[in-house]
Amino acid sequence: MCFATQLFGASDAYLGRPVTSIEFEPSPQPLSREQLLALLPVHIGDSLDSLLIRDAIQRLYATGEYAEVAVDAAAGAGGVRLTFVTKFNLFVGRVQVEGVPEPPTSQQLVVATQLQPGTGFSEGDLKAAVEHIKDAVLRNGFYQASIQSQRTIRPGTQNVDLDFQVAAGKRAKFDGITVQGTPERPLEKIVHDSGWRSLFGFFGWRQVTDNRMQSGVENVRRWYEKHDHLLAKVSLIGLPYHSDTNTVTPVLQIESGPAVEVQVDGAKLSKGKLRSILPIYQERTVDKDLLVEGTRDLASYLQSEGYTDARAEYTGEQDQGSTRLLTYLVVRGDRHRLVKLEIDGNRFFDDSTIQERMLLTPSSFRERRGRYSAEYAARDVATIRDLYRSNGFRDVQVTSAAIDDYHGRTADIAVVIHVLEGPQWKVASLDIQGVNDADRQPILAQLGSTQGQAYTDVSLANDRDSILDYYYNRGYPAAKFEFTAQLDEAAHTAALVYRVDPGARITVRNVVIAGLDRTRPDLVRKRILLQEGDPLSQNELTESQRRLYELGIFSRVDAVVQNLDGDEPAKTVLYSLGEARRYTLNFGFGAELGRIGGSTTSFDAPAGTTGFSPRVSFGVDRINLVGLGHTIGLQTRVSTLEQRVVFNYAIPQFEGNAKLSLQFTALFDRSHDIRTFSARREEGSVQLSQRMTKSTTFQYRLVYRDVTILGTPLITPELIPLLSQPVRVGVAGFSFVQDRRDDPIDAHRGSYTTIDLALAPIQLGSQTGYGRVLARNATYYRLTKNVVLARSLSFGMIERYAGLADIPLAERFFSGGASSQRAFPDNQAGPRDIGFPIGEKPTGFPIGGKALLINTVELRFPLFGRDIGGVLFNDIGNVYTDLSSINLRFRQRNLQDFDYGVQSIGFGIRYKTPVGPLRVDLSLSPNSPRFFGFQGTQEQLLFGGGTQTSQRISIFQFHISLGQAF
Repeated sequence: MCFATQLFGASDAYLGRPVTSIEFEPSPQPLSREQLLALLPVHIGDSLDSLLIRDAIQRLYATGEYAEVAVDAAAGAGGVRLTFVTKFNLFVGRVQVEGVPEPPTSQQLVVATQLQPGTGFSEGDLKAAVEHIKDAVLRNGFYQASIQSQRTIRPGTQNVDLDFQVAAGKRAKFDGITVQGTPERPLEKIVHDSGWRSLFGFFGWRQVTDNRMQSGVENVRRWYEKHDHLLAKVSLIGLPYHSDTNTVTPVLQIESGPAVEVQVDGAKLSKGKLRSILPIYQERTVDKDLLVEGTRDLASYLQSEGYTDARAEYTGEQDQGSTRLLTYLVVRGDRHRLVKLEIDGNRFFDDSTIQERMLLTPSSFRERRGRYSAEYAARDVATIRDLYRSNGFRDVQVTSAAIDDYHGRTADIAVVIHVLEGPQWKVASLDIQGVNDADRQPILAQLGSTQGQAYTDVSLANDRDSILDYYYNRGYPAAKFEFTAQLDEAAHTAALVYRVDPGARITVRNVVIAGLDRTRPDLVRKRILLQEGDPLSQNELTESQRRLYELGIFSRVDAVVQNLDGDEPAKTVLYSLGEARRYTLNFGFGAELGRIGGSTTSFDAPAGTTGFSPRVSFGVDRINLVGLGHTIGLQTRVSTLEQRVVFNYAIPQFEGNAKLSLQFTALFDRSHDIRTFSARREEGSVQLSQRMTKSTTFQYRLVYRDVTILGTPLITPELIPLLSQPVRVGVAGFSFVQDRRDDPIDAHRGSYTTIDLALAPIQLGSQTGYGRVLARNATYYRLTKNVVLARSLSFGMIERYAGLADIPLAERFFSGGASSQRAFPDNQAGPRDIGFPIGEKPTGFPIGGKALLINTVELRFPLFGRDIGGVLFNDIGNVYTDLSSINLRFRQRNLQDFDYGVQSIGFGIRYKTPVGPLRVDLSLSPNSPRFFGFQGTQEQLLFGGGTQTSQRISIFQFHISLGQAF
């Protein structure tokens, strides 16, 4: 800080004179004039004092907004005019690095600069950032890179946008490996393990990347670990670069060390099991602490396997030349089975509430010997104690006792958990001090330690967080909280006093948006909740960040308070954005296996046969179209059953409303998945989605659809004019979706409800006027910790009121398959072609229905370990001719009767995968439909010939798919 010579000359001519005016140069300042005058200790009318001036300069510096401050004093009418001459600090705004082929990504390079948006900026930071970028691109093989930097001060702000342009050059390649030390294996094997040369060397050496370099060293080291060289050291000690060939030769220092062999006396454990138990394998080193820790882990594992008295001891090591032998001694004792777990003394919590938090598990089909160890018992005692204490039982005592030879059986053990609850402490009174009347009720509504509630340390901590969050989100970042509790031991109550000091309120000075090149600024501004003059709320800061991320067009959204540590009454909020790539490509390969209706070329099986249908998919998306955040996409799928092209145009957060999204869709589909007919579908739709709550969504749509039947439908020719005409449909629809499942992929509790209403009026171009309702409700009940009862009910109906004489085939309900009625192959449920008139030329192919009712119940339970589960299921229902035909009758009256409740009972296996359960279902249907079906060729069907035979949907079905049935 400095003082102008005009103010402090040798004669101190201005001291003691009254201050007549206070000005600032330059005139536009980071803080408003009113804020600055309130900040300064010197005011108009005060006598000029050097100490006040010095204090004023210190306060300006404390704001963090100024790099230099000087004071100029000049004589004025009747006193002294003061002018504060300032130079502003600069702050990091947008940081952008371009010109480097991935890897590394642009975002990784931005992080490498170590420039944090909103923090102070200096020229030294810029030079350091260039060096950091150079180091990052060098590690990724760009040895010839050059870097240009450009800084731009954003007009009207103190923010500096920093752009780094990298001329990367060509990425270097590996050209070999130099090995030093004692590798004890051939160089070619080390080269193979590193992965730095392509498979079998056909394509030469690979390009250098940081990840490839690190993983190569790790792969070499991992070989030694797998071969028991836990003390092996592999390090990269050099990376010579050859500029003439643009290649590098990594230099590895390898010290293989002795092989470490673990011997366990007294128990037979596989090497794989030892690797999973002993910490020397996880830590990849051998030291005394890890060896001792291994004794506890061995004992704990054996105890969990039923050897409740198991003990382990590390007995030492032997040097056998190239091998280092580590020896453990295990005393297993007798093997036990935990047959009973009893909890007594608990009144406040029931047994199930306590048991779901415990590790101890009685024997069951899943765990034959149960799960017991002294360590588990100790953990459970602590868990139960914490549960009670968090509910006000400060004096609770929890003990456990194991009973050997339970009921006279030597191998059986029982565990009794005894709970002495003691009194429940409660809050006698709560006094909140330092809170104004406007804030008192909103704060009280969030507190858990109010009068009459349990008195716990957990509640006190939660109340503290709630109160501070309340003030933090209203612009009081320096809010403080403290409490006192006066305990009444006799009444087991506590009188609480909360003292709150909100501190100074901080507001938003302005909002700066940086990093927009293709995106329109208004799109971003509409989604930022904080505005100039608002209290600085952390919730609104992060909620705005979330809303920007939800647009799906930004790879990075940094939402920061600029100059966070500065002492100033108003802050600048900075949103520094990184725009994501505009184009995304996706490819997919898959297949459908199971009983697939219509998947074969034979006409001998109207109900379908076991088939295999490969699938290929391709898609491309273009995000942030014309800077509006819109997405345009094209998705294709080709298989032997279906060829589909879907064009989408999506507008997220429609009109800036985070709860609305608008989507336009055009679809072209050619399908063969129903034996009755093949169809070409051309469809256009517009849908508005409205998220009402976290679990509830409304959807409003208009659909125009044109379906053309391809070739000659394989049903009775007399039905073609009635059911198989080309269909033109205009539909106005509404959907209600409520998802309260705990896990949409594999639900254990909650519910899922959908209701779809559609009206196809003549006025919208429909050839057939009809209304349609399709509703589904699924609920999930957790019977025990691992057993779930799930049920689903689907109901649908179509009613015609105008236009064509009947509902065309393409608009009817078709069902059956892995995700509906498992008594049928795909789309094989419901009415079938029985000939017209009845008895004339039946084909037996499905023709769909105008009503649907299917109920499914599943019992889901663990089967083997933690990844394989089992399911017992019962499906009942069908697709029906019309609404009046719905019934759950068990027996089929005759070969023309399909309006009855087809039953399916079965067993399924679920294998847990990262993308959901892999599902195999085996179904038995004792009352599957019988019917007259056609046997012969397509030509015989169309031009006469062939035979009609009595056929039946196979009573056995199998389905393979991904995800639960519902």
